[in-house]
Amino acid sequence: MRVGIFTDTYRPQVNGVVSSITTLEQQLRKRGHKVYIITTTDPDAPTVEPNVLRIPSVEFKPAPQYRLGLMYSPKIVKKIKKLELDIIHSQTEWGVGTFSRFVATKLHIPLVHTYHTLYEYYTHYIFRGHMVAQAKKIAAAISKFYCDKCNALIVPTRKVEDILYSYDVEKEMNVIPTGLDIKKFYRENYTDEDREFIKENYKIKDTDFLCVYIGRVAEEKSIDLLIEMFAKIDDPNYKFMIVGKSFGDIGDKLKEQAESLGILDRVIFVGEVPHENVPIYYQIGDVFLNASISETQGLTFVEAMAAEVPVNARYDLNLEDLLVKNEAGLVYKNEEEFIANLKKLKEDKEFKDKIIKNAFKVSQDYTSEKFGERVEAVYKKTIEEYDVDESFTIFRGEKFIQQIRRWASPKSSKRSPWSK
Repeated sequence: MRVGIFTDTYRPQVNGVVSSITTLEQQLRKRGHKVYIITTTDPDAPTVEPNVLRIPSVEFKPAPQYRLGLMYSPKIVKKIKKLELDIIHSQTEWGVGTFSRFVATKLHIPLVHTYHTLYEYYTHYIFRGHMVAQAKKIAAAISKFYCDKCNALIVPTRKVEDILYSYDVEKEMNVIPTGLDIKKFYRENYTDEDREFIKENYKIKDTDFLCVYIGRVAEEKSIDLLIEMFAKIDDPNYKFMIVGKSFGDIGDKLKEQAESLGILDRVIFVGEVPHENVPIYYQIGDVFLNASISETQGLTFVEAMAAEVPVNARYDLNLEDLLVKNEAGLVYKNEEEFIANLKKLKEDKEFKDKIIKNAFKVSQDYTSEKFGERVEAVYKKTIEEYDVDESFTIFRGEKFIQQIRRWASPKSSKRSPWSK
């Protein structure tokens, strides 16, 4: 097959969606398929990128880590036509995702969509805490509209499936957890010296009980809640290490919070680290902490499990299948349970070893190989069932594209609906 993956976010950006796409394209190529990435321009992208087509984009001001691509470009459509794609796989509902709809309809190519992001948890980037209820309704409406109009829909967890059904999405969903190259998180790939070097660098003693958070340092990750609960542990041997790139001024706010709570000497802000060193930061921890309920899947949980580090996470539906059912990690619903879980892991080695063993076993179901195999099956089924007469776009095809061109003309700009 010749596959076109359309996405607003791609390397060199670092996030869960990029990890999912990178894993998928690698596995599809291993299975003999030709894969092309259609994504946004990025000032930090390499000059030469084989099989990557970048379309003009601008920085998304409310969240500068993201970019918005053009909704339509006839010139790029012609380039894509030459690729002779068998299937289009959209990874976003916005700029490039909308563009993928136009391309799919114009070129009569079936469209598969993966729903990655629960936008109701990210509305603060745009509305800054205002119109919360209205913003969630808008996010739900857009999600329903997009998901119902694709030829096949993929979701990473049962949680996402349930939420989309609550939006009244009618499309049948394929639940396919994102796969990971989990072998790179195995402890056997690193030495005790590797781990000790980092611990010594941050003055972590053998008597310390080190809690780690690894991921984006952003508002929706609720790291402030972790710091608040951690501060209630009055034991100098408990340390908390935060690893990840900070977006906006959230990093400074968290440092101020830790200082005001009198625990700045026990909270270590590492910042962003080289990607190849991330597994070691998991492995030096005694427990991996998370308080976010915005995750569609939680790839960092699986990474920690493969690194043989127990997880203590705020309860969320997507953790039922991953942690709770398999006794592969601990969850909490309040501050008391959070603290009790940490003390249990610190004091009961047999219990901790059991959790680690179960977690490592569960992580094996999230391999990149299984991920590629499952998505490939969806592609084949979608192509077999595709009916060109039922294809569509977000605005019913070429007539709307022609209207956009008229509105874009300087001579007729006053006729644009946005100029009223």
